[in-house]
Amino acid sequence: MEDKAFLRAALALLSLYAVIGTAAEIVEVRWEADIGVIHIILNSWPGVWDGWRFFLNGVEIPMEGGWGRPVIRPDAPLSQPPTGLFVGTLPWLSGLERVDFPCCGTIQLYIPGEGFTNEFYYNLADLGCRTASTVECPREWMVHEGDLVIGEGETRVIEGGKFFQKGNVYVREGATLVIRDTEFMMGRGEVPTVHVYFFVEPGARLIIENSRIYPPPPSLTEPGLICVMNQGEARMVNSETQIHYFDMSEGARFEMVGSTMVNPIGGLLQVTGGETHVVDSTIGALGLRVPAGGHLFAEGLHSGIYFESWDVHRLIPEADYELVLERTTLLKDELKGEYRHGPYERGWIFFLDPDSHVRLVDCELRKVFLEIRNETVEFHDLRVGVPSSLQYRDIVLEDVVVMGQWPFEIHNARVAIYDSDYLFLQPSGYSTVRLVRSHMVEFIPRNFFGTMIFEDASWTEAGEIIGGVPYHSEANRFTMRGSLRIEGLRENLQWKDAWVTREFELFVRDREGRPVVGAEVRVGGWVYRTDKRGRAVFRMTFDEENYNRPTRVEIRFHGGTIAEVDVDFFTSSPIEVRAR
Repeated sequence: MEDKAFLRAALALLSLYAVIGTAAEIVEVRWEADIGVIHIILNSWPGVWDGWRFFLNGVEIPMEGGWGRPVIRPDAPLSQPPTGLFVGTLPWLSGLERVDFPCCGTIQLYIPGEGFTNEFYYNLADLGCRTASTVECPREWMVHEGDLVIGEGETRVIEGGKFFQKGNVYVREGATLVIRDTEFMMGRGEVPTVHVYFFVEPGARLIIENSRIYPPPPSLTEPGLICVMNQGEARMVNSETQIHYFDMSEGARFEMVGSTMVNPIGGLLQVTGGETHVVDSTIGALGLRVPAGGHLFAEGLHSGIYFESWDVHRLIPEADYELVLERTTLLKDELKGEYRHGPYERGWIFFLDPDSHVRLVDCELRKVFLEIRNETVEFHDLRVGVPSSLQYRDIVLEDVVVMGQWPFEIHNARVAIYDSDYLFLQPSGYSTVRLVRSHMVEFIPRNFFGTMIFEDASWTEAGEIIGGVPYHSEANRFTMRGSLRIEGLRENLQWKDAWVTREFELFVRDREGRPVVGAEVRVGGWVYRTDKRGRAVFRMTFDEENYNRPTRVEIRFHGGTIAEVDVDFFTSSPIEVRAR
């Protein structure tokens, strides 16, 4: 009997612990700058809504405050379920600029059936919060606008606080930057690329100790993807970072101990040179270069691996760099939803020199970079998420599942790709690239002056058409023509100091669908005429000032306007127009 009583008590205690362990808690409070409200994030949604109570600085306040007063409601329909609560006002959801709700203080919730959540201290004063409250909040973040430059021979220590860097960080030759016991938040500021960088020059040092490195939430600013370009010496100890990728160049050194380098779509340790030693750590992806003359033979390679002790020369004997992993985890490629395929980093990535010797059979990879120089070549049937095969020179991929994208660096070459998807293209020089019934998911031209030709092709997701940026591309001035559908790109394309001439096909048809022959197509001061198919071809040159600005195209026939259409860089071609 005593044993049974003890068992019942133990089970009751375990049940109590289970309830406590799964109870909702406040894990973050954000300022949503685009709508001017406060966002309370919970670790889990409890499944109920009626009967909640809200405590601000220990005092209960109404959750349905009405016009001009704070209103607190779930951040999504209950069926989704929500991830937390919005603090806004009526009409729902309006901002707090005229509402007396402080930008700092403590928040606690009472949830029926669970009791009180944790009391969470928040301070959004440095993060853009603007309300009608007169409460003066202490400043917690040191904010630095623009590039942070650690000059030659200088040592800069950022220690024991919160530092918000808006722009790149340059650690010059002979300089040292130490980030210690610090929350280091890093956003793009005025940086034109999606990525924001630590540049560690030869002879420079970057030391990260007991710190967090992460981007700001998207609602606050352009967050950017944090990258480290290491040509010097770097050390990371006992730190939790959301670095998107960490690039090791020739001559560089990097030691990573007891740390993580993972973000929701990245965490790539990209090793093309130098000496790297990783101990007791976790990374999201591993990118390895196979040099000219090097060999890479692998069968059944997959992500999600724990390395007790591993040297890169086990996989690439001729690797001209050092990489040792001890008690280190490479995360499994389990990206889901919109991140399952595309320009994200997880698992294995290889950079293959065109003169390398590679056999990959029945492997699961995120990306395989191929470099094409000064030759004519074509590829067929490259797909993601399913077994695909490829042969180029002495590079053979057989039944390899690529989960992310198929990347190509194309230098002064003629390349045609047929019936393929999730392509990542980096053309340069005077290359000609032809996509036939294929899908491009990322496009980053670098010093490109050639031609992109599309035949029933599409471009989605991401791109950077940028010039005048030394570490990216000094110039881009190229031509695009053919049939191309552009979807979901308008918000993601970055453009600066570059010029693109697009050739558009336009078909004019009457109300019955018959071609209108001899119609005038007027655009930008030029006049074109439709042929017997009702077809006209015109060109427009786009730059950073006009690429996202519609230009009116007027179609005239027998002296009158029969149709008008607005065209910008994102307009798909061919353009179909019906006379009114």
